[in-house]
Amino acid sequence: MQNSHYPIPVTVLTGFLGAGKTSVLNQLIKQNRDKRLVVLENEFGDISIDSELVFKGDNELFEISSGCICCSMNGEFNETLAKLVQEFPVFDHLVVESTGIADPSAIAAAFVGDHIIQAHFKLNAVICLVDAQNLQEQLTEREEVTKQIAFSDVVVVNKVDLVDAQQLTLVEKAIKNINPYVQLITAKYGEQNTVDLLNLDAYEARKVEQGFRFLPINLQTSHEDVVSHAFVFDQPLDLLKFRHWLNVLLVIQGESFYRVKGVMNFAGLDERHIVQSVMKNATYTLGSDWEQGMVRTSKIVFIGKKLRRDLLEKGLKNCYSDFSFV
Repeated sequence: MQNSHYPIPVTVLTGFLGAGKTSVLNQLIKQNRDKRLVVLENEFGDISIDSELVFKGDNELFEISSGCICCSMNGEFNETLAKLVQEFPVFDHLVVESTGIADPSAIAAAFVGDHIIQAHFKLNAVICLVDAQNLQEQLTEREEVTKQIAFSDVVVVNKVDLVDAQQLTLVEKAIKNINPYVQLITAKYGEQNTVDLLNLDAYEARKVEQGFRFLPINLQTSHEDVVSHAFVFDQPLDLLKFRHWLNVLLVIQGESFYRVKGVMNFAGLDERHIVQSVMKNATYTLGSDWEQGMVRTSKIVFIGKKLRRDLLEKGLKNCYSDFSFV
């Protein structure tokens, strides 16, 4: 049943095993006692352990225990979301805590690629927890840790009390090499008071525009096989050409692209357009109007595995518009 309370904001909490997701979840619940939260917790296996450690308060705790959420996206996960809407038609926020080996992009895809789900839920942010003491070793051994960082909007560097300043600097550098646009927060025992993690609005057009305001020109970073390529250009793009090119790119090579995000200037249109990809789904939302007399600049970032900058640049240039509009 649809009502004015929808869509309900969704925060995805990800991070490798032992990073401190449950500690952060407890802090979120305790800091937001004025909100009715529903927590969807993923247990890998038949016996729930973490659910016994979660402070519930007046909130509801649901579990998926048939395996990793990202492996059953069209099954129990969607059924659980439908059950939430039926049994709790009014609540303030949904928090999805994934298992440590889950790919957060697969979880987020349900909220941007399914129109029925979109009518009831909207993705607010993806938050990744990392263990400052063990991150560098995990990055060399577990590819899913890199994916979790690459896709996230905020990374909480937990257990900073267990490392010295030099090691913390190396950890933060490694994170920024994977995702140079992510917001970094430090925490002890999963606790921090710097940012309201339930009100990040990372997928809202205004937040994306703010984040891209000072995007460095032609920035590129890398960590192992994961690379980040940023492009800034003044030539207006043809919307239809760009959508076709990006859709084909994601269909054919979607597994190689962890994140695509941009603020685009499309020929003949008065508004900025925000493009974001989640797995093989690209979404387009209207941003603010271009200011009178302002140079209209497109800015776009690609993060993924073994992405070739020259091919991305060639593809973008093939999307240039044949006409210039004032």
